[in-house]
Amino acid sequence: MFEREARSIPCPRRRRVGGALAALLLAGLLPARPSRAADAAICPPQDPSPETAPPPKKRSVPALVIDTVWSEAKIYGSDTAALLVAPFHWSDGDWLRAGGAAALTGGAFAADSSVYRAFQRNRSHFTNEVSRATTRFGEAPAIVLSFGLIAGGIASGDGNVRDMGRDALEASIIAGFFTNFVVKPSVGRFRPKESNGETKFDAFSGHHSFTSGHATEAFSVASVIAMRSPGWIIPTVAYGLASFVAFDRINDREHFASDVVAGALFATATGRFLVRRHRLQERSLPIEEVVEPPSPSLSLEMVPIRDGVALRARW
Repeated sequence: MFEREARSIPCPRRRRVGGALAALLLAGLLPARPSRAADAAICPPQDPSPETAPPPKKRSVPALVIDTVWSEAKIYGSDTAALLVAPFHWSDGDWLRAGGAAALTGGAFAADSSVYRAFQRNRSHFTNEVSRATTRFGEAPAIVLSFGLIAGGIASGDGNVRDMGRDALEASIIAGFFTNFVVKPSVGRFRPKESNGETKFDAFSGHHSFTSGHATEAFSVASVIAMRSPGWIIPTVAYGLASFVAFDRINDREHFASDVVAGALFATATGRFLVRRHRLQERSLPIEEVVEPPSPSLSLEMVPIRDGVALRARW
């Protein structure tokens, strides 16, 4: 009788059932506690709630690194392809700017000899020390700065700083690849110290003066930092350091003026292209609907001076 009554109890919580069974045991009405099968019959097991479900297994650090690198590689590939086909989608204004850049580079070519002589006449212990201190910003420290911005943005939760570092790293890698593995080998220009200041070309000869890799590295990072920074102070510092790197390469007889001008223009165009492309992707808006905040633009001019010419940068 009691067994039938116990089985007819409507699924209360197990602690209530346990209390009722304990009372029956104390009264001597049941010889022993029901088995687990009986418990299941009284209160069938329920599916665990989401709160009690086991947490998902954490992925290993190597797996996360591999996935991150692969994801970035796909982005780099997509952005590089978009950069290569960009001229097919240029507007009249884009072609006008490209023509201006080509004219500026051509003017620098024409002035290479006079600029080289002017730099060497004014070379001194001071200019050498400045070069020693600043030319490194066209080398590994630029990459370190990019990684530092990524880490700082992640640590502080600042998405703009994180993306600034990520875009700077990508711009330096893409621009550096084309400079060092496509343009330099195919052009084969002699460095000033190799040709005594004369313009000489020998394609695929191992001479790598055009274009300047240091200027490319410095301006690719500087252009991204300038475009993603508000105000004028940070952009001025970024472009200022990059300009020092360009002057250093001429001072050290490593490059002609046209080498650094072409490298700076190409790197700046690459950095700005990537930032704008990523902003469009973030907003997921058609290009005609995007209103970008004003960002500093860079222009380089050859200015005649006494006994030579000067390179003037405006931003």
